[in-house]
Amino acid sequence: MSKNVIADSGYWYALFDARDSYHEEAQILAEDIKVHKLLVPWPTLYEAINTRRIRRSEHIMKFKKILEQPTTVLIDDEPYRIASLTYVLENTKHSFSLVDHVIRSMIGDTSLSIDAFVGFNPSDFYDVCDKRGIQMLYR
Repeated sequence: MSKNVIADSGYWYALFDARDSYHEEAQILAEDIKVHKLLVPWPTLYEAINTRRIRRSEHIMKFKKILEQPTTVLIDDEPYRIASLTYVLENTKHSFSLVDHVIRSMIGDTSLSIDAFVGFNPSDFYDVCDKRGIQMLYR
């Protein structure tokens, strides 16, 4: 059965950077995810494409192919931006980045159909995934 899998920026870093400690795991997960719908939050694109890890032309081409797949869906971050920005600016004791908070908000949004999460900083997402029964994909 096909699942809706939401991806964090860390997944993209690991997928394209052979020096990343999760690179091999990301490669395996990429094969597993191919049969599912991949949900890509817009903020992960801003983070990932602006790093040296992905900017190489062969990586950009591979990333473009992933994004052009009919099973890839870009998730608009507009509904989550202001609340996430406010939270991050007013709650300095938390270590969530703005991007992570937007993704956490998406995961917490019950109007979005999300079955699984892929990323490599589980402590930032475990609580919201657990609350909704969203599987965290790791090998």
